[in-house]
Amino acid sequence: MHILDTGPIFKFLTTDCVPQLLKALGNNVLNVPAAVDFEITDTPRRREQFKRAAEVWPRFPERFKNVIPDTPTDELRTCCRSVLGVDFDEMYASTKDRGENMAILHGVLMARAGKQVVLVCDEEAGTAKIKQQANVLKMQHTRGQHVAGGQIQHADTLTLLRWAILAGAFESQAVFVKKYKAMANLDEALPKDVKATGLTKRPPWPPA
Repeated sequence: MHILDTGPIFKFLTTDCVPQLLKALGNNVLNVPAAVDFEITDTPRRREQFKRAAEVWPRFPERFKNVIPDTPTDELRTCCRSVLGVDFDEMYASTKDRGENMAILHGVLMARAGKQVVLVCDEEAGTAKIKQQANVLKMQHTRGQHVAGGQIQHADTLTLLRWAILAGAFESQAVFVKKYKAMANLDEALPKDVKATGLTKRPPWPPA
């Protein structure tokens, strides 16, 4: 299952790339914590470059969208203390990185329950935490902890774009490059030069 932080969603929604996002996810459900759902409509009030995302999100196909409640269960509180090192209420009271933190916590809990989870995040700190928790889960499995089969993987916007290209989601490389430049201009998460990403090569594009 895929759980997304706000940043990657903003890139695709703001540039009207919903079909490409769905293809990148294999037409599987896009899961977001309630905190991310809130950020998608709230952040554009302060950062106008994401205004289009707030307009598109309510029309995102409901059958492909699942908002995970952030209700602070005992399990979620314990997970927050062990993964983030802070009390849940303290973490959730701050808007800084709240969506990212909740995506990680939900992902960890689902992986512990035996699910194979792909956490999609562009932020450096969040990415480091996801990779750390992936390794922690592997170690815990060797000690017989948690449900067998659970796994945590990391992906980011570049990963999603690669998957979309492989799925034939862009009608041409020229269209892809145009959309990529629009995404890269939204913030500093993506390299400005698309060639630096390797996404104009073959593969991921099919042979000429």
